[in-house]
Amino acid sequence: MPQYHFLVNSTLILVGIIGLFVISLLLFSYRSNIFVNIYLVIIFTLCSIRTITIGFFEIIDTQSIFTSRYILPIYIIAVPSLYLYFKSLIKDYNYFNKNQFLHFLYPVFILIFSLAQEHFPTLKNQSIENSLFIGLNVFVFAYWLLSFNILYTKLWNLDVSNSLEKRHYLVIKNWTQFIFIISSFLFIRILFSIYYEKNSNELFRAEHYSALVIIPWFLIYGKILIHPEILYGYPDMKKRDIDAENQININDHVWIFNSIDVINLKDHKDDNNVEEKALSYVSNIEYFVNKKHPFRNPNFSMNDFVKAINIPKSHLCYIFKYHAIVTFEEYINYCRIKDALRLIEEGYFDNITVEELSKKVGFNSCNLFLIAFRKQTKLEPKDFLNGQNTFSLQNADSYCV
Repeated sequence: MPQYHFLVNSTLILVGIIGLFVISLLLFSYRSNIFVNIYLVIIFTLCSIRTITIGFFEIIDTQSIFTSRYILPIYIIAVPSLYLYFKSLIKDYNYFNKNQFLHFLYPVFILIFSLAQEHFPTLKNQSIENSLFIGLNVFVFAYWLLSFNILYTKLWNLDVSNSLEKRHYLVIKNWTQFIFIISSFLFIRILFSIYYEKNSNELFRAEHYSALVIIPWFLIYGKILIHPEILYGYPDMKKRDIDAENQININDHVWIFNSIDVINLKDHKDDNNVEEKALSYVSNIEYFVNKKHPFRNPNFSMNDFVKAINIPKSHLCYIFKYHAIVTFEEYINYCRIKDALRLIEEGYFDNITVEELSKKVGFNSCNLFLIAFRKQTKLEPKDFLNGQNTFSLQNADSYCV
């Protein structure tokens, strides 16, 4: 039994050390990693310190006043932190909002009250203990329910079948489902531990059954270390995928990535958020247009476009304002003409008329198609067909609006 006791507590210390190591790795990609935010850091740090402390003082078979008062009760702070982590992950921000201090009022009250109970035994009477027990159960269950609600309605139940960001969505969905299941188990352990401590007339520290946290935390840290999307962040990983596999060809005749001067206050609000994702957004746009040909639908609007590629409309407007030499409407015609040139090179024009080709690529009017075609290529469609040995899609880029 002493050997088992030593093994369990040594493993708790190891879990805590691994947790601190994982935090240090994650913080290297803090700015670009949607998975890393202040709440995740709070959860991992507090839980790692707590497991190290429990394991260490159990091995030396003592309980310091500092540990009893300050370290063990901090589990309660992780409860709202998890909900706020899910919320910030879905809304794609990783900073701390001062209004969210409200979520920590009850945990702070519990910590202060725990300290008071150490000094004033009269605060340990049965009615107060029953009220604390009920309050803690309601608090934990309420934040579990809030977490489930925001994940189910804002993430898990989304339809992204037509979205380029499907891979990104699935990564986040799988990660949040995994974390939610693990945290549900850990919440149940907390409630069982509190129930045991209530019946034993102990302060509510959620210290008992600590061995049950070992495997869940190993699973969490193992998943983070194994999956690069989580460790490095999806935007960072996507850039490496693009460079390595050359999956998306970004058209240098349309997009610009030089330093820019933001010219109005509204754009300043989006500046930092969009600039960090500019390359990713442009890659998404190019990939979606080249693979799905959305502009073949003559009624395909900007609203349809932002829904399809799953980015905020204000961000798309910002990209075309500061990182494109064309407007969104001009980009639509540009893509339609590029689509027409590709179809001509593939022989599609051999059996159809110019009017049919214009409708195929999304123009409502053959005259509008001809005007756009001449503007971009300086040729008529049939002239392009006759001279395509000396004129290619790459040549057409140089005439972009």
